[in-house]
Amino acid sequence: MTSYLAATYRITPFPRLWAERISKLARPGEVCEIVDLGSGAAGPVPLVLDELRKHGIQARATLTDLYPNAKRWSGPDAAIAYWPDSVDARRVPPGLGGVRTMFAAFHHFRPDGAQSILRDAFENRRPICVFEATSRSAPAIATAIVIPLLVLLLTPRVRPFSWTQILFTYLLPILPVLIFWDGLVSQLRTYTVAELNGFTSALRAPDYMWEAGLIEIPRLPAGVPYLIGRPG
Repeated sequence: MTSYLAATYRITPFPRLWAERISKLARPGEVCEIVDLGSGAAGPVPLVLDELRKHGIQARATLTDLYPNAKRWSGPDAAIAYWPDSVDARRVPPGLGGVRTMFAAFHHFRPDGAQSILRDAFENRRPICVFEATSRSAPAIATAIVIPLLVLLLTPRVRPFSWTQILFTYLLPILPVLIFWDGLVSQLRTYTVAELNGFTSALRAPDYMWEAGLIEIPRLPAGVPYLIGRPG
């Protein structure tokens, strides 16, 4: 499932659109340090770094997870490293400095956990970018019905190639069902812009700003929410 999701990022505009917003937090002439939370098997991070380079921004990323999946990350990009120790996104170790990011992972947290992630960034005056690839709106939820078809079409693009992936996609179509269910539940659990603003309502200070909104996606019926916090 994670291999398929990584393949989908390559054909969507998400990495480009996310990089555009992260680029606004980068300081001219400096390397942009990114601490990715809930990284899993790296997801879109390599693609986001590629897009930042197109903006003339050199960036390095440290992948982190509560259950580190370093063995799954074997990419050639020397600018990406996997933190070997467990990292709770609600209590990030002080030694991990830089712009915190979460890509399509924030909805996995219940409201109290989600607010704890934001509070930790706020109290430590760390910038944080929360991006989703799903939306809890009727048009977005309706599009979940096409996910099984997309799995069938995109599986040949999954790398590294795996006969297991082929087996459980075409001969025993378990993956199309599981990925459909995962996508549908993700749509239903994604926080709205109003809810994101609610999480930050008590996290206010003159030297820290929050911005929440929707990223409009070409050819898709609904935008996806994002939240950015930054000291300033």
